[in-house]
Amino acid sequence: MESEKAKKTLMQKVLSFFDEPSNFRLVFFVVLYCDIRYLSYPAYFSAVILMAVWSLGLIIRHFFVRHRIMRLKFRRIIFVFMLSAFVSVILHSEINLFSNLLTLYFIAVCFCLFYGIHAEKSNLRVKKELKRLFDVLVVLTNLTMLIGLVLFAIFPSGFSLMGFDFCIIEGRFVGIIPNANVTGFYSAMCIILCTMLLRMRRADRTITKKLRIWYISGIVLNALSLVLTDSNASMVFIIVYVSFLFFYELFKEFSLKKSPTFIFRVTAAVLACTVIVAAALFIRAGIQNGVSNMLVSRESDIVISKDLNADDDNLKLDKSEVSKDADSSKKILGHQNSNIDSGRFVLWRQALGLIELHPIFGIGKDNISDYGVEYLGGIRYTQLGDNKYVDFHNGLLTITVSFGLAGLSLFLVLTLTIAKAILKSMFRHKIRSRRDGNVLVLIAAFCTAYCVYSMFEAALFTDYTYRVYIFWLIVGSGLSYVMKYHQQGLHSKLDPEPLHDDSSEFEYIKKKFSGLPFFSRRSHPKTESEPETEPETKAESEPENETETSKT
Repeated sequence: MESEKAKKTLMQKVLSFFDEPSNFRLVFFVVLYCDIRYLSYPAYFSAVILMAVWSLGLIIRHFFVRHRIMRLKFRRIIFVFMLSAFVSVILHSEINLFSNLLTLYFIAVCFCLFYGIHAEKSNLRVKKELKRLFDVLVVLTNLTMLIGLVLFAIFPSGFSLMGFDFCIIEGRFVGIIPNANVTGFYSAMCIILCTMLLRMRRADRTITKKLRIWYISGIVLNALSLVLTDSNASMVFIIVYVSFLFFYELFKEFSLKKSPTFIFRVTAAVLACTVIVAAALFIRAGIQNGVSNMLVSRESDIVISKDLNADDDNLKLDKSEVSKDADSSKKILGHQNSNIDSGRFVLWRQALGLIELHPIFGIGKDNISDYGVEYLGGIRYTQLGDNKYVDFHNGLLTITVSFGLAGLSLFLVLTLTIAKAILKSMFRHKIRSRRDGNVLVLIAAFCTAYCVYSMFEAALFTDYTYRVYIFWLIVGSGLSYVMKYHQQGLHSKLDPEPLHDDSSEFEYIKKKFSGLPFFSRRSHPKTESEPETEPETKAESEPENETETSKT
């Protein structure tokens, strides 16, 4: 009897684990982070199938049986987009039907289980999950970059294993990830996650001295890795992120009525951002030169290869656009390719050529390689097992090629609708946002920077990668904050008490609103002894938009 009870209890725990969307998201991110498709595509594909089965059960149980789909913001636009994408797949069903349907399914998973994190019962659950997930990703990234930097110090000329090059490839630091752009994104993403965790834990009063040192060390370590990767797209990612925060701090309390001051602030902001960009590029060049000189002085026999063959990158067209002359100096770090676009202009022209073939509904994501060979005579791709992975290094172009102008238009409508909701809530609920550590501001900065980054990488949702799903998860968590603030009262004159018991600000609010009846219910700021609580609201209690809220 006891053994049967133990087995039953164990089975209940296992079922409970697989029935929790947060556990799926954690496991899925770990699988994507490892990115084993380059090492073993069959193992990667098997993991994708297992995650597809798990996610299907979660979507059916939580979003349809429990009607959580009714809490999904802007679900009508998403549904129309998915319908348009399905039409694109059916119109070209003669080739790669299964892989195209699988891609379409994982877009639905992205919308339901990652973007749909805001459909959880409360914002507290979302924040708790984000802190756990972000901490795991920070640990993984810090260890990955630390091991990579140590190996790079030991093997400054790099080494090969299982047919892959590590530490350095073509003058760019890669560490233990055989792709400099992926390494750069991981570092940039870790910097942003560390800043978010610092704000979130400070707002929740769970920050400690050790945690603060850990997050700051992560920022410094990954900043060094980012500089050494020489990834321009990831560097732009961080620069736009910092610039957005600078603009917000400059204009958050500003009125457009003061036009002369407005012009002065805009000019000052533009000049400051120019200085930020110049300083970032100058610091990157200085660090790269310093590390190169240090390593070359230790190993004088290190010389960069002068032969760059376009075939090594499977570039089938316009080979002349790839520079074949490398720097003859003994410089370890720095782009060997003299083209500032790194071959992207070739890819973008190829993408425009494919768009001309089927401009309305596109050709389907997994048909790009076949159509490229048939109509363009070849296309740039990476061989992964028996599959050809195509990357146009532009998210919007990839969407347009895959789902046509119809899919692109619907995606832009969805993007602008989400941006409007986040920005409006960010400026309308400043004190509430400040009380939460201004995490919503960081999320807005991240989304803006990521959209700029996606102009140089295929990173929106047509790929099963870590960078795609982390973007939609953070977008969904931003909407969780938006829904929380709307539930607290969209048109309330008095925001909740300020962060960290700012007595002067509270006294000002008390003096201004002392005559209002609702103020007497809570006439003092919250102390540390009072735990932060947030009731879990039912699905039907959350208004769909501002109009419904105002009517209520």
